[in-house]
Amino acid sequence: MSKFIEKSSERYIFHFFADSVAEKDIEKIIEKQELAYKKIVSFLSVDNNRKINYFLYPSNEIKNEMTGNDGNGHADREKFEVHAVYSDEIKCIGPHEDTHLLSDVLGLPPQLFREGLAEYLSGSWDGKSHEELSKELLANKQLPDMTDLIDDEKWYEIPDQVSYPTAGAFVIYLINKFGKEKFLEIYSKLNRDFGASKNRKLFTEILGEEIQNSQAQWIGELKD
Repeated sequence: MSKFIEKSSERYIFHFFADSVAEKDIEKIIEKQELAYKKIVSFLSVDNNRKINYFLYPSNEIKNEMTGNDGNGHADREKFEVHAVYSDEIKCIGPHEDTHLLSDVLGLPPQLFREGLAEYLSGSWDGKSHEELSKELLANKQLPDMTDLIDDEKWYEIPDQVSYPTAGAFVIYLINKFGKEKFLEIYSKLNRDFGASKNRKLFTEILGEEIQNSQAQWIGELKD
């Protein structure tokens, strides 16, 4: 990692290449991430004393070469790091990956809620609202079943451009209907290691309705 230049801010240590787009934009990046951090900890009512190490790569190819992951962004929970592509075409910054790190103290629920929370705090998927994208998926008969999405094995079978905006929109619905505290109870009590059946049962116990009923009401709102 010696190729990186480092620059610290209140909550981050940023790592980026000399003469890169990230170096040119680093002050804007710092401002955006510090705001994202404050938004996340305010919603979660958590905080920590560790700075997030944020690595910015000029391309997916270089990110893959250095991390073994060619996605636009990923979080390393054990090292408390975010690795993201930042170029003229791709600017993978904002609350999403940081949410994964900062929500870790609450628990590790199924991806439906883990990615849904990260999307909720991000505010959009690829610049479009989660609700609008879910309406499009519904109209095209591509909206996945929540009883499937709560199952991590099935989650990974669904394309990201379907699962992520759907999860974001469903979490928005749950928070709007039941409130933040109930959603965070789901987040902390459900666990990805429990299996889909137990997690569906816990969902029902916490919210007083089965996930398919929540889905039906949510779809009703999408149709309005």
